[in-house]
Amino acid sequence: MRTRIYLSKDKTRNFVLFYRASSVFSNFHPAEFIAAPMEQLLKNTKIKSRQLQFSCSEQYFMYHKAVFVGDEDIADRILEESDPKEMKMLGRMLEMSEEQLEKWTEISRDVMFHACLEKFSQNEKCRKFLFRTHGMNLAEASPTDRIWGIGLDSADKRCEDPKLWRGKNWLGEVLDRVREELWDKKEYKKERDQIEQESLEVRCKKLENC
Repeated sequence: MRTRIYLSKDKTRNFVLFYRASSVFSNFHPAEFIAAPMEQLLKNTKIKSRQLQFSCSEQYFMYHKAVFVGDEDIADRILEESDPKEMKMLGRMLEMSEEQLEKWTEISRDVMFHACLEKFSQNEKCRKFLFRTHGMNLAEASPTDRIWGIGLDSADKRCEDPKLWRGKNWLGEVLDRVREELWDKKEYKKERDQIEQESLEVRCKKLENC
């Protein structure tokens, strides 16, 4: 099972718990899209605004982290990389001052939002799975990530209660926000109508295998 769905009996806690790269909700999941770098991060660099090809949302995020600190060499290496794990490692190699780290923490969720917005806007298959989570909350069940994830494995019973989560779940919150923004767009009405015709049981089964 790639993704675990938890629905409480009173329907007040409905979670889509994902983690593996095979899940469309993972930043490592292959999903190509084209986007220009965020203008506000280019101000103090020599990098020109242009349309770039990204292979996954992790690449977009780490590329912008490199741009933010002004490391054009690592930014280029991230663009040339095809393995999401290596992209992440390159991002971790970046030298950041305490001030830069504090500022990056402030803006990182906005960068991730744009990464995921572009990913799901430009990939219909991924977007339909995202729409199937409507009425639920996404949570990255990473046992080691207490910032972007919930700090728990999906098999851990504590996943069923947000009060017991050990992480902030920033990625899940970003994905919920992306879903709601796309859900309201007129161009996706046909997809929304299709998803709404599916029973909750069917949606859950499809999500468990996405």
